[in-house]
Formats: sequence, C-alpha cells, structure tokens
Amino acid sequence: MKQVVEIMREIAARSLSGGEVDLVLGWQKGDFWWQSYPAFVERESDANSIIWDLFCVSNLSKYLLEELQEKKRVAVFVKGCDSLAFNQMLQDRRVAREKVVLYGIPCGRLVDPRKVERAGLHRNLLEVKRDGEKLLFVSAEFEKRVSAEDYYYDKCLTCRFPTPVISDELLGEAISFSPRERFERVKKLEKMGPDERFNYWSRQFTRCIRCFACRNVCPACSCRECVFDILDPRWLGKARELSETQFYHIIRAYHVAGRCVDCGECSRVCPVNIPLSELDRKFIKDINELYGDYDAGVSQEKDSPLITYNLNDPEVFSGDWGGVK
Repeated sequence: MKQVVEIMREIAARSLSGGEVDLVLGWQKGDFWWQSYPAFVERESDANSIIWDLFCVSNLSKYLLEELQEKKRVAVFVKGCDSLAFNQMLQDRRVAREKVVLYGIPCGRLVDPRKVERAGLHRNLLEVKRDGEKLLFVSAEFEKRVSAEDYYYDKCLTCRFPTPVISDELLGEAISFSPRERFERVKKLEKMGPDERFNYWSRQFTRCIRCFACRNVCPACSCRECVFDILDPRWLGKARELSETQFYHIIRAYHVAGRCVDCGECSRVCPVNIPLSELDRKFIKDINELYGDYDAGVSQEKDSPLITYNLNDPEVFSGDWGGVK
C-alpha cells in the first residue's frame, strides 16, 4: 500500500499546485490505529497527510454533494463502492461529471475494527498489514498472523466490485475475488413467519436513537431537504416511539430502493449496530426477482427498474405477472 500512498500524494500535490482542482478528497490517519477518516485537502503542503490503508472505509463520494456547491472542481480517490455511489449520484443528476476528477483505487477488502477488538488483538496495536491471505497484527508486545477473511468487514466479503467501475485514472492493477452470497441473511429472514419477522425488526429498531447517521452517510439519500427534517407537518415526534422509528426506517429504505449501491455504510456507522443493510438487501433481492438482475451504480446508461415503465412489468397486486391477460 505504501507505493499507492506515494502516488496519491504526488497526484494531490500536482493537482492542487497546478490549479487543476480546488480540493482533493482522500483519507488521513487519526490518533488511533483504526482511525482513517475523510481528508479535505486544499493546500499542496497538506498533500502528505493523505493515506491509504486497511481502514479507509469511508465512502468519499457522498461528500461531493456539499463540496461541489462551493468548489469549482474536486479530485476524489474512490474504491469500488465509492465509484458505484458516484455513478448513481451522476445518474440522479446530483453531480456534474466535468467538475470531478476520479482516481480509482482497487480495494482488496478492509478490516473491521470491531472484529479486531472482539478477538483481543487491539491492545497496544501499532499497525495492521496485509500479507497475502493473512493479516499481520503488530503491537508493542507481539506480532501475530491471522486469516484475513476473519477480520474483513462483512460487506467487503460480499463485495462484487473491488475495482472501481468508473475512474479517470486507475492507481494499480484491477483485482477481483469470489464474493460470498450477499442475500444469505435475507433468505433466513424470509423464512420467518410474519410475527417472528415483525418481532425481529421491532427488537432492532427499539435500539435506534434517531441520530440519522444512516441517512446522512448514504450516497443514494440525496434530497436537499429530508421529509423528516420538516417541522410543518412534523412526521416524527420528539418522543422515541417505536412505531415512528419503524416508519422512519421503512421510508428511508423505500426512498433508496433501486438506487442503493449496497455499500453498507448505513450499517457501519450505526452506533447501536442495527443491521440496516439487511433491509436494503431485501429490496435489492425483490427488485432482481421481479425485474431481472440490476446493480445500481454499475452503469449510467441503465435506469433503475423502479423509475421506468414497461407494459410487460409484473403486476403483483393484481396477480397478473405477464402484463397482458
């Protein structure tokens, strides 16, 4: 990864010094081993703060919605999931392609700090390195090699697009790997009875503190004013009622249905660990079964099945699955 970091820093410095862009979006290291958070670099002298490591999980495309309002041109480093998000935002006409320079980074999956902590490998940890199919944990007391797949984010294990689907320049060789079945958990939920499934989601949503982090981090959730921020009429009360919380999450999932790129950021940022991706993936699975395989963000040319009309579309409510009786 060191070579990639050097290239990223050179690109950032060159782009800013030459006036090609006004801002570079990347990642920078925090105070702790697991902190690799978004970096907003506007000066050439700050280019060396940019990093790329096993914890650069934040989807940077989302930040373009705000930054492009004030900046004339922005360069952004994108992983596979970031590029899917950018493509979807482009299709939604939320960003202008000519205002963005994309530098693609093939991603070999990223490490989930919560899994590291559960394994007890986080104490005095200094560095985590990829070593083939293994991860090397280096602390002040020990060095330990472990199976990498045991520590990757679950969303990374099901990733089908580790190489960015769109970029102006790809930094490194394209990569691919065999993803796990992403609908495995959804299928288990579908086998539950209605009451069991309702109770399952009620238990999940009872923990919700309505911080709206899932909404704020989602690249497909791009309304200028969210319906849940409107005060008149007010759709959510101040009291944390389960029925209203359920209403919020169902509306959020419906809002991004057909445009969700399955980046998993909603589940990752949830402070109470609600598996929101399960809800989003249920919609993705249903859309694929009803209208054929569709991957949001892969192509700018193919519209979402939910915003197009075809006479042969299935009419599930009438029982007519052929369009013509």
